[in-house]
Amino acid sequence: MKLVPRRRLWLAGRVSLLALALSGCALLQPGPRTVAISEARLAQAIAGQFPFNSRHMELFDVSLAAPRVRLIPRENRIATELGYSIGALLPGSRQMQGTLNLSYGLRFEPSDGTVRLADVRVDGFDVPGVPQAYASRASRLGGLLAESLLQDFVVYRVKAEDLQLAQGWGYQPGPLQVVPGGLQLQLNPVKR
Repeated sequence: MKLVPRRRLWLAGRVSLLALALSGCALLQPGPRTVAISEARLAQAIAGQFPFNSRHMELFDVSLAAPRVRLIPRENRIATELGYSIGALLPGSRQMQGTLNLSYGLRFEPSDGTVRLADVRVDGFDVPGVPQAYASRASRLGGLLAESLLQDFVVYRVKAEDLQLAQGWGYQPGPLQVVPGGLQLQLNPVKR
């Protein structure tokens, strides 16, 4: 009977341990992953939803256009400046045009695979041509109108195939985080 040298036994033992460790890792749940979305791609996705036209309370026709996006990473928010136009559906009323500045967060809605505005806050609503006595009221009213129109506004729809692919890999979309230069989408492991 031939004796196996100690070195071979040591090496065989290490290989067995490594194989056992790797098979154990395959049973462990994968960790979260992140997907980076550039500021340019985000701006393009938001711009693709405009111009936005809506009738509000059967009284106002509202149009929003030309969004300009700026990231606010320290607050996990996005600032957007838009041109607006509001026309009342009353005879003899005139159309108002100006600039709307707002900020918001983003959230993923799993029920329909959309990315939506969240916690919309109007930071400025310019109402040119309104007499000074009415300017603050008009600005406040316009701000409330904008917040109600844009809360939960859809800025992106994730393709069903992409969601199925992520689920096939064992992941589901999680929180969105505003970071310098863009967004990060966290992909969380699906609990099995």
